Amino acid sequence: MKKGEGRTAYAEVLNRGIVKSHIRFVKRNGVSLALLCFALKLPEPKEEAFERAVMTLQDLTDFSALLLCEQGMLFTFLKDLHLHRAVQVAKNIQETLLKDTGITIQHAALTIVDEEDDYDTLMARMERYMEQARQFGEGKICYGTAKYDFCTKGGEEEIFVNFFSDQEKVTLYNFYNGMPLSEEVRVLGYADGLLRLKTSLAKAAFLKNEPFTFLKHPLLPDTLKADIVNAMPNRAEVILTNLHFIDKSPVDRENIRVMPDEPIEVTIECADGTELYGTIHSLAVNSIAIKLKTPKEADRCFSGSETHVMLSFDLKEQQQRKVHVRISAVLFNREQDQVVFAIYPNHFFKQKIEGYIALQQSRLITIMQKMVLNFYQG
Repeated sequence: MKKGEGRTAYAEVLNRGIVKSHIRFVKRNGVSLALLCFALKLPEPKEEAFERAVMTLQDLTDFSALLLCEQGMLFTFLKDLHLHRAVQVAKNIQETLLKDTGITIQHAALTIVDEEDDYDTLMARMERYMEQARQFGEGKICYGTAKYDFCTKGGEEEIFVNFFSDQEKVTLYNFYNGMPLSEEVRVLGYADGLLRLKTSLAKAAFLKNEPFTFLKHPLLPDTLKADIVNAMPNRAEVILTNLHFIDKSPVDRENIRVMPDEPIEVTIECADGTELYGTIHSLAVNSIAIKLKTPKEADRCFSGSETHVMLSFDLKEQQQRKVHVRISAVLFNREQDQVVFAIYPNHFFKQKIEGYIALQQSRLITIMQKMVLNFYQG
């Protein structure tokens, strides 16, 4: 055996051993693990471009193993992710590589490692997805699981028929005053483009006045949006149509944002010592939007690079108590009479904000219960 041939053989054994160890890890621990395979289009000089790509990929995958395979293919692993989130991460990798380095992912394959997989079944699935991605054209990412192929030629309708015949439950999402309301519901059937779901009485009453809803499931690669054909509170059922995947979903917000049910006065302490006043428009654990009372006076507060301020306001707690909140903030956006800040509460104030958000959620549940009562009273 020649020196180069021995190195190639060991590389194959190395790659196979790493992939098999990840399969074994999934079987032992029951975690979700995605395998991503892709081909790069490198500009000249290629060695420098490849080095930039490797550095960026390591950052974006939390320094997961990166394997170089035949024909310049690369493998890496996305840890503790369900399929829909893994697809989002893969698309972000693709966009970031192109934006930051000018390097293109020509085509890619993505799958979740199944507990029933062995090395051969996993690699066969990845090869099939890579071939599908090549056929679709440059930039395509084909993905799926051991049971669902989301690049199938039958399109989304075939996916929905297969998926809803297997799954008993999905999660419905809607929004009230900017806050997501979710509920796990039972699938009653899917046929001719119509999806029937069993909901709670409260959810059905709420959906009666909504034009659409969102659906999510760990095995779905993206959020589904669907139009509401009919909501029947008396039967606790809802019928949906026009199901389709959406790439950017409001359901994927990392933090719940609520709008206060009564005015909350806030004081903005500027870096030069002056103060601005306004009311909270919406609040999350990591950001706040404030409507200013005197927008013209904000010019001197946010002139130049001075964007750091202190915010003070009172939040409601249980039994009508209030807590005074004082937090550091950095200007994120300013439009006319409204400013948005990124906020950095300490542990105590973070708990208080989370408690206020939970209180607002309870209020919305009460409103929905009243909606159901009013429906039955007629």
